Amino acid sequence: MKILCSLLLLAVSNLPAADRVKIAEDDAAHSAYGGGWNTGQNVGTGFAAWFLRSSGVLDEDSHGGFFIATDDNQQTSAVALSGKTFSIFANGRGHEICVAFRAFNAPLQTGDAFSLLMQGGTFRRKFESDDPMPGATGFSLRSGVANTNTSELTAGERLRVANEQGEENYQISDGLPDRDSGILVNPSGVSVAVLLTGPDSYDLEITDLDSKKTHRFPGRKLGGTPGAPIESFTVFNVDGEDGDAGFNGFQVTRGLTSMPR
Repeated sequence: MKILCSLLLLAVSNLPAADRVKIAEDDAAHSAYGGGWNTGQNVGTGFAAWFLRSSGVLDEDSHGGFFIATDDNQQTSAVALSGKTFSIFANGRGHEICVAFRAFNAPLQTGDAFSLLMQGGTFRRKFESDDPMPGATGFSLRSGVANTNTSELTAGERLRVANEQGEENYQISDGLPDRDSGILVNPSGVSVAVLLTGPDSYDLEITDLDSKKTHRFPGRKLGGTPGAPIESFTVFNVDGEDGDAGFNGFQVTRGLTSMPR
């Protein structure tokens, strides 16, 4: 847990503590998640309530949902904090989609850093007759707070970092054409930090939780509507099949000028 927490602080360690202000945080170990992860919960600080949405024909051969995993779930345990992880499953014969929507209490501003831990593995079919559409697991930052159904996953999207079926490396979807991060998707999971450097620009850091190697992507361009404020985020599992997707350690820190070197 100490290693994971230190990785989450990578993006803020270059400023004196008095100049860094953590304005939002949440993790799966909060006691309020003892009864599960559900729509309407507003745990931690700096965020609005969760809205958890699933789609697809969910029946005995098609499944999707949200739960708080413990360390015995090896598919998400790499990003556990105090033994708990936000986990999403979406598997079966259909094209199951599960999205957790959450707004910030106030839009992010220049100098804010959003960070999280995430883990996703190989896409392995549970049924040979599974829907052939490709899957993906990851997170996005968005303008607007649309959250009524899974079709709004990409509504207002300005940045997405995802493990996409058919790609060996994490993919970055923003305002630039180069999507391949060059960072291999593996079961160890990653720590991701996004620092807003302007209305339409950001710096990105992705740290492999196994090797502890940090990959830096400075000076990138946000996608979507120019100047649109970042007001919410999503974490999602789109037809992840046999593997759950794990997320944790959501934070927003204010008062940054750059990523550390």
